[in-house]
Amino acid sequence: MKILLISANREMLPDPVAPIGLAYVAAALRDRGHTVSMLDLCFSDAIESAIKDEIKIYNPEVIGISIRNIDNVSYPNSISYIAAIKDVVDTCKGSSNAKIVLGGSGFTIMPEKLLEFFNVDIGIIGEGEETFPELLEKIRNSNGFETISGLIYRKGNRIVKNPIRVIKDLNCLSMPERVLLDNTRYLKDGGSGNIQTKRGCYFKCIYCTYPLVEGSDVRLRSPRLAVDEFELLENEYNLSHVFVVDNVFNYPISHAEEICRELINRRLKIKWSCYANPGFITERLVDLMVKAGCTGIDLGTDVASEKMLKNMGKNFNLSVLKEASRICNNAGLSVCQSLLLGGPGETEDTVKETLENIEALKPKAVVAMTGIRMYPNTTLAKIAEEECMIQESELSLKPYFYISSGVKENLVDIVEEFSSRLSHWILPGKNIRMTEKIQRMLRKYGAIGPLWESVRGIDKTARR
Repeated sequence: MKILLISANREMLPDPVAPIGLAYVAAALRDRGHTVSMLDLCFSDAIESAIKDEIKIYNPEVIGISIRNIDNVSYPNSISYIAAIKDVVDTCKGSSNAKIVLGGSGFTIMPEKLLEFFNVDIGIIGEGEETFPELLEKIRNSNGFETISGLIYRKGNRIVKNPIRVIKDLNCLSMPERVLLDNTRYLKDGGSGNIQTKRGCYFKCIYCTYPLVEGSDVRLRSPRLAVDEFELLENEYNLSHVFVVDNVFNYPISHAEEICRELINRRLKIKWSCYANPGFITERLVDLMVKAGCTGIDLGTDVASEKMLKNMGKNFNLSVLKEASRICNNAGLSVCQSLLLGGPGETEDTVKETLENIEALKPKAVVAMTGIRMYPNTTLAKIAEEECMIQESELSLKPYFYISSGVKENLVDIVEEFSSRLSHWILPGKNIRMTEKIQRMLRKYGAIGPLWESVRGIDKTARR
């Protein structure tokens, strides 16, 4: 069958991100003998005409639309993407009789609501590499969808949600079909390519949707196969930097060490950065990461007070965080501290404690989010319901943020005042040191890697 895959994501901050998940699905479809085309709308200046032209030329039988995010998860500068995505869906409907299938991480978080809002009949929840080909066989043979794991669909006047599918062996998947991506543009405008070495999230952070999207069982790619992809990106696509998109690169530690050793043994020149968990930072691992080309890590710290670390469901305490930062600093590995402020039990004192403790760790950059975007089926949503803040069933496509009553009136002001003279602090919710203008300037002057790795030059760049 002829399949058109559309990436609807157009978010440019903190950086445009290549749709690696859709590229994985494209590879799986080609493995099953289907013809695949991809339309990535990220850099498109004329969305409607781009879609109509692609449909007219390609004439697909099925259109898969990937929804990466439904909003920017920032407060108070909250931006919804729903209307723009609906324009994509409606343009496809008006230009083709092809069956439309929704999917992607954003879709997986609230599939019923999105299926209803976009008035589409079929969607894929979670990983699509096995579900999508099975769906196409059923469509081709005009069979029912009851036996397809990972599918949500309309049946008469109701929506049926089949059991979730988890791909147990990631090594059976083909590499992403990167030939369908504009890899050079993503390096130029986004600072890096991307790569995945595992799926699944073992941790219990109260707000997190990773377990909903990828499952709670951590599944590992073979270090050899993962580094094969690093090598491909360096040699075939001339990428000088990649970001490892795992929710946590350094868990399990042994797997991360094996990948680093494989990278070192192959003497690759490619640089990379990643997300990391402070609870699994060791001197040996960090030493290997630096030798393997790692330039920086984004620590999922969230908060830096003992009370709030516990309230947020983190797996480490303050002393562990301090030791992890010391190890990284001594090794010359740049650290970004990512914060989520305003969680359950937050007070002015705990906010100030976090801000002061984080600054004392001497990070390369700090990204501070004020307020926490809530999603159904998370512990935070249940806490909000218990506190009579909002019913979990009322959480919808419109962004709703949890901010503790102890700081609801002045959280943003406290953080903004503290960081006002600190040039390495980024506040997305207030557009402070994170705008498309700043991003374009930094990339123009040769900044490679995540935007935060160049944060020390942001104020200087903005004045040019």
